[in-house]
Amino acid sequence: MNIALVFQSLGIGGIERVGIEYARLFQELGYDVDIYNLTPDITQMEASFPKGCTIHHKYIPEVLLPGRYLNGVKRWWWGKYAYPILYLGTAGLLYLYRLTMGRRRAYDITVAFSGHFRDLEFVSRNFIKGRKKIAWLHGGALIDYMVSSSSYGDIYRKLKNICTLTSYGNHSVLLRNIALRDLNINKIYNPIHLETNDVNMDAVSELKAAYGDFLLMVGRFDIDKDQQTVIKAYHILCQKHHIPNKLLFVGDGPTLPLCQELSKTLGLADRIVFMGSRQDVGNFYSAAKLCLHSSPSEGLPTVLLEAMKYQLPIVATDSPPGVDEILVRDTYGLSCKIGDPADMADKILRMLTDQDLYEHYRRQGQIRIQDFSYESIRCQLEHILTTLK
Repeated sequence: MNIALVFQSLGIGGIERVGIEYARLFQELGYDVDIYNLTPDITQMEASFPKGCTIHHKYIPEVLLPGRYLNGVKRWWWGKYAYPILYLGTAGLLYLYRLTMGRRRAYDITVAFSGHFRDLEFVSRNFIKGRKKIAWLHGGALIDYMVSSSSYGDIYRKLKNICTLTSYGNHSVLLRNIALRDLNINKIYNPIHLETNDVNMDAVSELKAAYGDFLLMVGRFDIDKDQQTVIKAYHILCQKHHIPNKLLFVGDGPTLPLCQELSKTLGLADRIVFMGSRQDVGNFYSAAKLCLHSSPSEGLPTVLLEAMKYQLPIVATDSPPGVDEILVRDTYGLSCKIGDPADMADKILRMLTDQDLYEHYRRQGQIRIQDFSYESIRCQLEHILTTLK
């Protein structure tokens, strides 16, 4: 049995890290695994794939991807006239381009693992032959992809099988798209290794000595992470409730200077610490008092799972669909309103002042993380592979 996992690129990113784990899982299930990188000049993660995986470099120019032109129908009045011509033209050119690649390899299963147009078209248009095909959706729910472009629906119908992180919105999509009702849709989480042997207890002790019972947010500084809400919530806690806890951010990105300036403006420069990007994030989870998360929208935020692994309670904005998928309406952590510093501050204060509640969520996190364990996901994956169309 052989399988091909196709990636838009193999730079440093969350999808690529998940792909490495699934490559290992497929090997454990007895598959020979080939990896296809469709952006050959981005290769940082290639060396991290398990031994025995064969890496292939292929390339499809973005201008040849028919699906990317559909949004022009909404953007320009003339788009509805141009789109059929562009679609047929690029589809024909894509077929001719495929012929230039020579003999195609054949696989039992081919997987468009990144879930972007490039790898989806590569798999659906048989640049490699697959007896069965899967689209893997990492960026959110099926409904999110369909809202962004209905072209995805045309590709999914060709692939027939979808793996997604959440079933959020599936009913609405299928209700409004009769042509998609025959899709084989499976929900499967990304696997998490539950071991915490990466923790350096000396480093944990140093963090606690330096910062005490600090609040922690881990994540890239970008608009879609909204660290400003956390800073404003922290300001409320300091001004109204005089909490002693410091706030630490781990991560880097374009909005970091804006957040640093906001902390100074609010008079919090000596209480908020920006640690930059770190490889030893496990030490921070182990040393922290509470994990905070403030994204307005999330697929399935790995940082919340990592916090649970290290027995760290969570306060997070109720970002659809991923946060509720993990916390399940406050069952495994406290959620607050998106972009509402006052509500976040209230939930943080509850966690800090109610020890019974705090310990309750420490235990609940340990229960929830089992659903994402490597062993649990391997069993689910094995079952899914027997149901493919």
